[in-house]
Amino acid sequence: MPSGPSKMHNTSAQWRDTPLHRLMLATLIEKLENRLLANPSATRVLEQWINTYNLAPDSNLHAHRQTESSAPCPPFLLQTLLDASDTQTEDVHYRKVQLTAHGKVFSEAENWYIPARLSPEMATQLNATDKPFGLVVAALNFSRQLIKRESLWFPLSEHWEQNGIPAGSDQPISLPPYLFRHMAVLHTQAGQAFCVVIETYTTETLRFPPPALPA
Repeated sequence: MPSGPSKMHNTSAQWRDTPLHRLMLATLIEKLENRLLANPSATRVLEQWINTYNLAPDSNLHAHRQTESSAPCPPFLLQTLLDASDTQTEDVHYRKVQLTAHGKVFSEAENWYIPARLSPEMATQLNATDKPFGLVVAALNFSRQLIKRESLWFPLSEHWEQNGIPAGSDQPISLPPYLFRHMAVLHTQAGQAFCVVIETYTTETLRFPPPALPA
């Protein structure tokens, strides 16, 4: 039996500039963020999201490495990765990828990690393959701690609950490229930081039709 949105979505519909659709989009954004915050692997969360909302025929994410020069790690994240006891002589490697499925980019991730704190096989895979970071290091059973978040777009205006929601134009909403950004640190089971990451999530995560309303 079919399951998920395919049963209830009108595939010709679009998100529109109405109070109801804006509230639905706001709820979906918060739902995705909550799932990301509750799970150490952003890759797994995105794959489940893509499958739930039928966003691609194949929900397996592929990491397309970007080949531009290494970017410096923001100081506050580097300080988190290299704690006060470190001599800061350990090599910190940089990896930037786009996580895609069926040609759609669902997130962009920048990782700064210490290969010496990984297994040699993991370090080799990160350096030589396009496999998503979270899948490569999954055997570490790592934990994830959010350091900072940034909202890049939200469908409701600030203080909407006090000022109300405008009626809107009822025209299709033109979604911007990005929704929000998370900055986090990954720890081994022993509590040692081995990676800091900046992940930016795109509006491809919302590109499915709104639910049909009762007649």
